[in-house]
Amino acid sequence: MQNQGMKKRIITAIGFAVLINIFLFALIPLFVKSDFKKSDLEFVMPVSLVKNTLSKPLPEKKEKIPEKKPAEKIIPTVRLQHKAFKKQAIKMELPKISFEINPKLSTGMPVAPPTPVPTSYEIGDVDQIPVVIFKMKPVYPYRAKRLNITGKVDVKFLVDGNGSVSNIKILKSTPSGIFDECVLKALPLWRFSPGKIRKNAVSTWMITTIEFNMGGE
Repeated sequence: MQNQGMKKRIITAIGFAVLINIFLFALIPLFVKSDFKKSDLEFVMPVSLVKNTLSKPLPEKKEKIPEKKPAEKIIPTVRLQHKAFKKQAIKMELPKISFEINPKLSTGMPVAPPTPVPTSYEIGDVDQIPVVIFKMKPVYPYRAKRLNITGKVDVKFLVDGNGSVSNIKILKSTPSGIFDECVLKALPLWRFSPGKIRKNAVSTWMITTIEFNMGGE
């Protein structure tokens, strides 16, 4: 009985000692502080590298060989002697010729001016007189028609080589100034077969009378 009691006490003491050792080992990290800091790990020491340029061989200097100058060529001078012949002057006597100018020709010969070619002809100068092929009836003035006024207009105009009318001139109008504007507006619309001289179309002056009455032109 005593031996069993002793064994139990020894086992209990050993277990208690093991627990104390485990507890002490667990407390060791708390008492030990690390001597390294984060900033110590991040510190980088700059290192400068020096390029060794002396390892390359220096270029060798080439000595320039002086160029040989070509020997100057000596050209011999040759003197030529020649005798110059004197030119003989040739004397020639020219005959004396006298010209007499006609005093009548001093101002030049009279020349007749060219005959001007007319650009337009009168009706009596052409072989074929212009013939009207289209006639625009003048508009009867409203005021003259309302007042029952009649009249006539003597007019002169030019028929060109194409049969068109231009250069209209009022020679006489009765009563004065009432029918003039109507005639000036209507005549440019008239068309003619042009006057002819030797079958060639020419510009011809025409004179006509345009009458205004209540029954029509």
